[in-house]
Amino acid sequence: MGPVRRPGRRDQDDDRLFPASSRPCRGLIRPGNDRRRTTLHKRRLADVLFSLIDLVDRALSLDARHRPGFRAAPARLQGVMPTPELREEGCLNVPPLVWRREDLTGALQGPAGVLEEHGVRVSSLPYVSADADEHARLLRLSGAKLRTLCETHWNPGLRPALRRKLDARMRVTALEGETILLGAYFADCNNYFHFWIDAMSDLWFLAQCGVDLSSVRNVLMPWNGVRWQREIARLCGLPEERIVPLSSADGFVLEKLHLAVRTKGGFRNHDWIVSALRELSGWRAPRSDAPATGASGRRIYVTRGGALRRPLFNEAAVLEALAPFGFDVVDCASLTVTDQRALFASAEIVVAPHGAGLTNIVWARSGTKLVELMPRGHANPCFMDLASQAGVAYGVVPSVVEEDGVNPIYAGFGVDPADVAVLVRRMLDG
Repeated sequence: MGPVRRPGRRDQDDDRLFPASSRPCRGLIRPGNDRRRTTLHKRRLADVLFSLIDLVDRALSLDARHRPGFRAAPARLQGVMPTPELREEGCLNVPPLVWRREDLTGALQGPAGVLEEHGVRVSSLPYVSADADEHARLLRLSGAKLRTLCETHWNPGLRPALRRKLDARMRVTALEGETILLGAYFADCNNYFHFWIDAMSDLWFLAQCGVDLSSVRNVLMPWNGVRWQREIARLCGLPEERIVPLSSADGFVLEKLHLAVRTKGGFRNHDWIVSALRELSGWRAPRSDAPATGASGRRIYVTRGGALRRPLFNEAAVLEALAPFGFDVVDCASLTVTDQRALFASAEIVVAPHGAGLTNIVWARSGTKLVELMPRGHANPCFMDLASQAGVAYGVVPSVVEEDGVNPIYAGFGVDPADVAVLVRRMLDG
């Protein structure tokens, strides 16, 4: 399949942090057009100004781990999953898969922990992506004096802070009392994986670090109130009336913030994620030696259906290759969270393209098998990490074709159906 045009994810540090009139011009100028020359000149000057602001911003930024209100988490919460560079399936005649771990060059190193700080300012500006998620927000934190507050990486926060302060159109909300900020590592607001792994894990982590959640008045987080978010909040004991959606304002001034400073995003994962989510949501996975009754022992293929991100080009051919094994095709988006948890707990083996539905491997019993169909351009090891923690046997089939010229987050891909069948047979045979 040839290249397909699809809007890519914008750079999270782009000039949407300022009005459109000050964003760089990407077009060409016709000779003699003075108006366009003047506009281009102004925009170049704006670029220089923004660069200078960013230089000052970086020099004055604050490392959350070096603030007086930071305290390190207990040693049992510091562990991070190992980071192998390659994954190779011996039964497949394909090149090894190269994992795309988060680049830690320039990252702020230090222990995981909790920052307690008064007067934090939050910039929560709209973020445009191909998902058309109207609640997606680009988050930046700053102190009372507009100095950027960094968690793990420096991201330019002075420009949005200045805009929040100087632009009368910005909606700024003051939150009194104690506030916790959950998730928001990425701009996504409608992502099942990040809601569980970033936001809900933050909730558990804060409690483990001694934050009294009963005294928290505001829970600031990515939230659009869809059915599955409400269900997860109930399962995790999070009162909906305390939730403040990040999309409800362009900025927030917090009287007192409790911030989880830890590894997030999925490319690198703490080694306690599975146990944390099971404990938080009151889940007990069936024992691996429990008798197979009812729907237990199901063979499940999780389709991505009409997902905008990473469609599997040749899904029909893959399903044809799986037909002799007796797989049921399931679309997790059509199920309640409770039903998704029960489904994965009943599985003998799961086959699926890389996608948020595989977050449910958290609920699988030890000894379950997972075969992930993986685009090489977006080889995120997050589900391998979750499978390892859950005691699930993991295998991966790398892509043989991907869309050209498309952001890997969105690029469609294809796998060799014969490879899928070979790996499934090998895993079923033990």
